Amino acid sequence: MKFSLALIDDEESIREGICMALVPEYDIEAFATAETALERIKTSLPDLILLDIGLPGMNGIDALRKIREISPEMLVIMITAYEDIDTVISAMKLGAYDYVVKPIHMDSLMITIGNALESIRLRKEIRLLQEGYLITKMHEQSSGQ
Repeated sequence: MKFSLALIDDEESIREGICMALVPEYDIEAFATAETALERIKTSLPDLILLDIGLPGMNGIDALRKIREISPEMLVIMITAYEDIDTVISAMKLGAYDYVVKPIHMDSLMITIGNALESIRLRKEIRLLQEGYLITKMHEQSSGQ
């Protein structure tokens, strides 16, 4: 099973480079603006979002707020052209999973993505175990055990 990623970055070269590096392992959909990405995310949630902070129109921080409204548990990795501590802190307070700084080092990005997706996999596994436990308990109660 391939994980799905949404990449939101206004720089075409960044989108192309990341997509080329990630396509063999992940289903990835790239967007140049937060607005177009949010429309798509409303109907088809990816497993993980890579989100540039410095976007034209709606910036990455505002987009992160909207993503949180759509899916509070969505993991988002922020991309920033500069390590502006205040902006990074704002993103982390809003629930960003992590951030990477441009120029992007693909090895580092792959590790960050791998860690985020492992977290998602574990969440899903825990949820399935909890559901199985609840179903077992309900079955036991209904059969009088």
